[in-house]
Amino acid sequence: MAIWCRKATPSSVSNPSELLETLARRGRVARGHTRAGVVAKAGLLAGRLLAFLRSPRGQCAAAWGVVLLAVAFEIVVVGQRALVRYQSYSADAFDLGNMDQAVWNTLHGHPFRFTNRGLDWQGPPTRLGFHVEPILLLIAPLYLLHAGPETLIVLQTGALALGAVPLFALALRHLPAHPWVAAALAGAYLATPALLGAALWDFHPITLATPLLVAALWALDTRRYGWFVVAAALAALTKEDVALSLIPLGVYLAVWQGKPRLGWGVALAAFGWTALCFLVILPHFNDGASGGNNYWYRYAWAGDTPGAAIANVLTHPWLPFQYVLDSAERRGYLALLLRIGGGFGLLAPALWLCALPELAVNVLSTHFEQYSGFYQYNAMLGAYLPVAAVFGVAALYRAHGEASIAHGRTPSRPRLPARLVAWLNSVAARWRGLLARIPVPSRWIAPFVIAWLLLTSVWNLGALNPRLQAFWNAGARPAPHQTQINALLASVPPAATVAATDTLNPHLSDRYTIYLLPDPQSYTAEYAAFDIPHAAEQFQSADQRILDTMLASGRYAVVGRVESVVLLHRTGPPLTPPAVGPAS
Repeated sequence: MAIWCRKATPSSVSNPSELLETLARRGRVARGHTRAGVVAKAGLLAGRLLAFLRSPRGQCAAAWGVVLLAVAFEIVVVGQRALVRYQSYSADAFDLGNMDQAVWNTLHGHPFRFTNRGLDWQGPPTRLGFHVEPILLLIAPLYLLHAGPETLIVLQTGALALGAVPLFALALRHLPAHPWVAAALAGAYLATPALLGAALWDFHPITLATPLLVAALWALDTRRYGWFVVAAALAALTKEDVALSLIPLGVYLAVWQGKPRLGWGVALAAFGWTALCFLVILPHFNDGASGGNNYWYRYAWAGDTPGAAIANVLTHPWLPFQYVLDSAERRGYLALLLRIGGGFGLLAPALWLCALPELAVNVLSTHFEQYSGFYQYNAMLGAYLPVAAVFGVAALYRAHGEASIAHGRTPSRPRLPARLVAWLNSVAARWRGLLARIPVPSRWIAPFVIAWLLLTSVWNLGALNPRLQAFWNAGARPAPHQTQINALLASVPPAATVAATDTLNPHLSDRYTIYLLPDPQSYTAEYAAFDIPHAAEQFQSADQRILDTMLASGRYAVVGRVESVVLLHRTGPPLTPPAVGPAS
């Protein structure tokens, strides 16, 4: 009893009932004090958090949090859709099965080997006949962790989304007082239809150039030249034409940032690598394709060869402009590009010089996918235009009297003649004067930019919504009988040669030799997998003829059937393939 009554007065414990009542009352009071203390502490912490979030440092931290959450959301959600699209047999041989086979063979000592060819390719079994993509040598070791298309899909989705991080860091550097504007620029990048399309459609090494070029531009702006060289070099390894866009950056580095050796070295290396790819590597491996490139047929309207096309354009300079402006689809593509990053890149147009080569390659092609604004063909544009938008918004703020970079930097001393420098400064001053005339008060620039970025992002997504929805819905759910199809294909021995139709092909491509039906070499394969209703429409009749021929020959046994999927095993000598010409 003494323990419980230690602080009580004698009169307060005269009987047990009084003692219990006193203890209960004190307990209620203590609990009340405890609750009040907790509430007070919570209120204090909430007040401190609110004050922190209202501070510049807190705004910056909150913006970083939002951007990182958006990046993680895109990796998880878009990545999941891309993976399910593959797992549900909606991905294609071009370009997932052929990329997977090339990476798998590279890891196993046969760099760039692929036999997954179309009917229009009769050259050697190497990716180097189509594109120069040395980055595959660096990707191949990832197959030690997991061999298969899933690795490529995760890599591609993660890399594209992570490009928002250096873009946001660059925007914060130029807009230190406006972290939410910087976050909106990063969000607009993540919502670019070309980026989403590249993430959802199979795998293409050039998509890795997008985040690498953004990182290179951030490193160049912050004068981290070592990181710039690394990021730029890796970007150049993703495809033969990426280095062409680095030449203007090298000139800028040499002339404007006062680094002549490094800058001219970058420009010369980029030019030399581009020349090596187009004049040596591709012609050596592409079996004498017209124009020295397997894709020149897309530009044959201008001339049978690149030389003839250049001569034609020089004598008829209006020809490419007429070709573009006469096409509603190409005009729409240009409008879509102008809306990337809200079109703010037009306020600081220098980076468009880097984007012009890819823009010309796309808009002058007869291949619709190149000027659709959705696929991997826009990888370089997807880097340069969002970064240009950052510089454009910063230029708008400067024109309205607000300083740009937070911590300042030593002004560059261009290595140019004094008269040229004076003229450039005059042009820049006039440009700032034009921007200052834009009738937006300084305090309204941030909400205007954020609202316009949101509007143009939704506008672009709406313009390409049917195509985006088709890819998005393809990854919505597993295919019917997916488990049974997986089990049937798993019965094919890993070392066997295989032929497969389009959607089955990426599920069997981790092997030395695989053919894409209706390649006539399919008759030499030990196993043939058909899913004709889901094959490319223009090849379904040819696929059906091959299936009928194999079954009628008596040299093939049916291993199994699951719905429209049929797996055959060749039990006799190969059939003699018929002569086949280029695809129509």
